[in-house]
Amino acid sequence: MIANFSDISVPSLGFFVLGLALVLLAWSRYRENFAPALLAASLIMVASWLSPMDAVVLAGFIFPPYLAVHVLWGRQEKAPSVFIGVVVVWEVLLFIVLRRYEWVGWIDWLDHPVSIIGLSYMLFRIIHLVVEAPSLGAYRISLAAYLSYVLAFWTLISGPIQRYDDFARGLSSVGRPEPDELLSSSHRMVNGLIKAFLIAPVFLKASDIGLVTRDDADVIDFAIVFYAYPIYLYLNFSGYTDVVIALTRLCGVNTLPENFNRPYLARNIQDFWKRWHMSFGVWITSYIFTPLTKWLLTRGDIKHHGPLTALSVMVTFLIVGAWHGATTNFLVFGLLHGAAVMAAALYGLGLKKALGKTGRNAFEAKPWVRGLAVVLCFHYVCATLALIPNQISDIVGALGKFLA
Repeated sequence: MIANFSDISVPSLGFFVLGLALVLLAWSRYRENFAPALLAASLIMVASWLSPMDAVVLAGFIFPPYLAVHVLWGRQEKAPSVFIGVVVVWEVLLFIVLRRYEWVGWIDWLDHPVSIIGLSYMLFRIIHLVVEAPSLGAYRISLAAYLSYVLAFWTLISGPIQRYDDFARGLSSVGRPEPDELLSSSHRMVNGLIKAFLIAPVFLKASDIGLVTRDDADVIDFAIVFYAYPIYLYLNFSGYTDVVIALTRLCGVNTLPENFNRPYLARNIQDFWKRWHMSFGVWITSYIFTPLTKWLLTRGDIKHHGPLTALSVMVTFLIVGAWHGATTNFLVFGLLHGAAVMAAALYGLGLKKALGKTGRNAFEAKPWVRGLAVVLCFHYVCATLALIPNQISDIVGALGKFLA
């Protein structure tokens, strides 16, 4: 049988063939060729999606930053911050143009035919490399290594987001895993495939908001629609993550970060973002929230540090929303999560003021308090996730008809 390499993605035969080839190479005596083979697999996967115009635009997106990285590499004492800032701003602006954001649609030429899958994950890796290049001199960064990292075969579509030093260190350990790791990784891959591609689609179909507009719709129908999409999203995303982490570990690469830690058991939205898409949370904290907060606090009076930190939180979550999608809905999603983080922080401060640090800890440790917090947080997440697959007008219309 000839593998179909058109539009290669995780559930495709093409992905299976490329992944199996990498595993077999990692287990063989020719494993020193693993890095170029990974690059070849990544290029094949990307090429399966691209039109000639897409390929030209993608080259313009990823090659200029490499020149900047090459110039900055290892120059820890002489790295020009203005140059770094210009490169990052240019890449972000180009990203906005290529994503065709709805809220900047007043620029007529944003209506272009270019469509590049995985662009946001490429942007994360590029920004990381440009910013960290001066301190990464201990790791070699040839053009081939740069392309392998930015276009990484197993993490291009949905992450996890990996640092370059971890990526390079992982490739140095390529080989056949121990029997217990082999069994564990194989089991995880099968579980991931079942979660993402067998169970999750059932919940996606059940999440259609149109189901609550039927004349015979009842509370059970509403509950199914309300909970189905969050369940689908978790099963699909975490299942995909299980597959790619398992694949890397079957190749002997053990540095790909975990991405989920029971997120629907979070007790508030801040806790949720420490459990959901964790590598994204680390990236956002490192390159958006922390530098923005430091910049604001160093320029404001100490009595304004609270409001300035709150502003930093809201801007950060506005960016979180914008990264997730190109429509205004995603901005609203980000602002709602930012507001919830601020509410949780104010609640915690109020509790500490009323009960003291020890009293607060004792109160929050009570099982019923934690249980109530988890239930409230989960339902808030479910409500905000309704903005992802639906337009606000559709949600309002469906609820209006259901409650009428």
